[in-house]
Amino acid sequence: MDSQAVAIDRSQSPLTPSFPEQTLPLGTGKPKIELVNEQLFLEWVTWLSSQRIWMKLSQQTLTELVHCLHYFTVEAGTPIYQKGQSPIGFYFLKSGTVEISHLLPICHSIIRYYHPGELFGYASLAENCTETYQSSAIALTNCEIGFLSLTEFPELSTKYPEISQTINAILAEELNTFTLRICHEKTRIQTWQPYIQPVPKAETILGNSKATKKLASQIQQAANNLQPVVFQAQPGTGKTFLAGMIHAHSEVAAQPYIEIDCAELPSREDGTINTDILFGKIGKEPGIMAILERGTLLIDHVQLLSIADRDRLIHYLKTGYIIPNAEQIDRESKAEDLKLGNCWGKIPNQPLQSSVRLILASPDFLEFPEIETIQIKLFTLNQRKADIPEFAKYFLQKICRESDRPTLQLNRANLRRLLSYNYPGNLTELAEILHRAVLNTPTEETTIPEQLFWSVQSDKNAFRIDLLTHVTWLRPLLLSRWYPEGLWGIMMAIFSPVTLLGFFGPQTRDSSITLNLFWAWWWPMYLFFFAFVGRLWCAVCPFMVTGEWIRRFSLWLFPRQQLPWNNKWLNRWGAWILFAGFVAIYLWEQLWDLPHKAYLSAWLLTIIALGAVIFSLIYERRLWCRHLCPIGGMNGLFAKLSILELRSTQQICASQCQTFSCYKGSTSTAIAYGEALPTEGQATAGCPLYSHPAQLLDNRDCILCMSCLKGCPNRSAQLNLRFPASDLIDHHRGFAAEVALLLLLLGGVFMHHAEKILTWLGWSNLAIDSEHLLISIPLVILLLSIPTILTYFTHAIAHWQDPEMPDYLTVIYAYLPFTLAANLAYYIPSGITEAGKILPVFARTLGYSGVGLPTLTWSADVATFLQGLTLLSALVFSIYPLLRITHRPWLSNLPHFCLLIALTVTCFWLI
Repeated sequence: MDSQAVAIDRSQSPLTPSFPEQTLPLGTGKPKIELVNEQLFLEWVTWLSSQRIWMKLSQQTLTELVHCLHYFTVEAGTPIYQKGQSPIGFYFLKSGTVEISHLLPICHSIIRYYHPGELFGYASLAENCTETYQSSAIALTNCEIGFLSLTEFPELSTKYPEISQTINAILAEELNTFTLRICHEKTRIQTWQPYIQPVPKAETILGNSKATKKLASQIQQAANNLQPVVFQAQPGTGKTFLAGMIHAHSEVAAQPYIEIDCAELPSREDGTINTDILFGKIGKEPGIMAILERGTLLIDHVQLLSIADRDRLIHYLKTGYIIPNAEQIDRESKAEDLKLGNCWGKIPNQPLQSSVRLILASPDFLEFPEIETIQIKLFTLNQRKADIPEFAKYFLQKICRESDRPTLQLNRANLRRLLSYNYPGNLTELAEILHRAVLNTPTEETTIPEQLFWSVQSDKNAFRIDLLTHVTWLRPLLLSRWYPEGLWGIMMAIFSPVTLLGFFGPQTRDSSITLNLFWAWWWPMYLFFFAFVGRLWCAVCPFMVTGEWIRRFSLWLFPRQQLPWNNKWLNRWGAWILFAGFVAIYLWEQLWDLPHKAYLSAWLLTIIALGAVIFSLIYERRLWCRHLCPIGGMNGLFAKLSILELRSTQQICASQCQTFSCYKGSTSTAIAYGEALPTEGQATAGCPLYSHPAQLLDNRDCILCMSCLKGCPNRSAQLNLRFPASDLIDHHRGFAAEVALLLLLLGGVFMHHAEKILTWLGWSNLAIDSEHLLISIPLVILLLSIPTILTYFTHAIAHWQDPEMPDYLTVIYAYLPFTLAANLAYYIPSGITEAGKILPVFARTLGYSGVGLPTLTWSADVATFLQGLTLLSALVFSIYPLLRITHRPWLSNLPHFCLLIALTVTCFWLI
């Protein structure tokens, strides 16, 4: 409605004075003009005389008052006057409802509703008043209104003083009502002030992960309406902030936003939560839900409420009415009833109406039947690792600003630590970690020292030290072109002539460099270094190098697309083929006396190399090395015991990696951070075993070739020094073919001492050789099967004693340290007594006598001592993995302890 005069020509009727121009209500559209006539005049006189306020006036006074009124009607939703306008008269409401909203400086707006018979719109009785309206009036329904101008009021009140007296009485009553309302508002504020929360008006949701984008969409949806919101949120996930964002962008943003944590409410004698502060109690002051009236209330830890209290919440969500707690009459309540200044009064024994918007939060899923709610699950920080860099930057800027210092930086090692941690306390814990680090960083530093993040350690990195960070020269070395390909030439320079000499040179142990290197050097050192460097041999293995070089040459000569791996088939059957290959090697070794025939040892090396070559020509990458090579299978098994591991920070891979160069391979990548080496981000062909370092569960499929380290542009790879056998302890998962190989390798110890065992059994006349295959093969297989039989029945006893004992395929890995030690003990004498004779042996291989060349050997007693030390160490060391793998007490593991002791005693007897 336009703000212009609705002028009524006074000549049309003596009862229709002109309507002042500035008194027209603001709004859109023209008001309906009622031409005053005799009938309308009588209706107003009759109506005023029936109203409580005006009925005390004399008939003459009422008649003159009606004569001075201007009459108009307004439609619903039409503003009558607005805050800041100058008052120009009084409004008499004959019909309809008018809402007056008044904004107090101490709180939000106070709303009052005027009904027929009431007077509104006055500010001062002075004619030349400069006061302005502090409130706004709007018609909630179609209204009939009479208007008395301030210009006419002085003359009228002088002639009829009772009009002034009546209006003064109305003003006094209004003032008293307003004072009570102010008291009411102050009490409200004092009640909910401890629970009020800041509203994040200018803040945004940080992060670019999928979870964050989904969360932002859900928050926007919740802000667009006033439906109840249910958060499934762990502590520290930012539910207070997010609830504040919902409030700040909703239609109740001008109202308070408060939070009540049920975990902080007092408990009753029966252990239930006292919810008087939330719902109120009959006979006492109302609770927060009633006091707040409008706004947003976040109730955290709703799961702690009793069933009755949850039913109250459901009732409120359905009806908008709050059911107070039942009255309990006691001395304390009586004393409180006597307190003065209670602006609220007592709660009646009936529900209270409220318009508070509820946001409920719980770590568990909450379901409210028959109520339409907005369900939002807040992901933990561990599930939003991609957002940690942005969160860390935000917290650092905020903390440094509050500490009045320049913003500190995080280097790559610090960021990797932050990304690897699991954050049980979520965002709250991250903020506290950074706050502590900032406080302890010297003022002259611009980057937070890594040692200040000593508490940030993931479960997977427990007892682990990243050598690439702490040994400064190691990273440049492993990134150089000399590792591992620079070592390939050295290995081939040794492997090729040694293999050829096995075919054409002397065939005895004291004259063949092939037998000396393979059985006296390679096997003992190979087994010994498993405990330190895992499967490192596979990175420089001459079998693999032969296949790799021939593959590259063939691809250069005949460019083609090699076949991909049939992973489903290989994962199911590859390990069993590998196992069968090792059985064949054992049979060949025992029946044809492989360790003492150079040409047969050379054939073994050649056959393994041929397998690598053939599969390298057909399939991409190194299928032979991962799935089919018998030696590689043993390497992967024993590598689980290594104190070294190559892993990557899963969170960095998930949040920052765009190339997947470690797995797929890629061209060279530019590095953005300052401390990067020029050799980082190299072009690589990807992992040769098709392994992703972030998904490695153990060392079995990692050969430490460092292709992932060279290709990674985010410095995610870690070369960790760790507790021995960590792969067996940290949630290890085994499978049947690998267990079969483990037991076969332990059975090999019995096979190597077949002659002594048969003599002890009284079967010394039985020959185990290639000339008696029908009896030799079953005997060898029986000897190889001894550990399987012993461990299976031992586990059956343990499971009978303790039905909660894990399955056989899980427990058997506890025998892996002893299996390695028993095999190493067998080869120690060869290394002690023969390895030091390599120079004379090499000379005799070439046809010289070798006399006078230096040797370095020890006596057999030294070998026996080292064998005993190795076995005892393995026995002691096997106890801890067994307890960790089974998660059962000592008594439950007693059968396996006894078997380990018996195996140790047996090995002592055999050596």
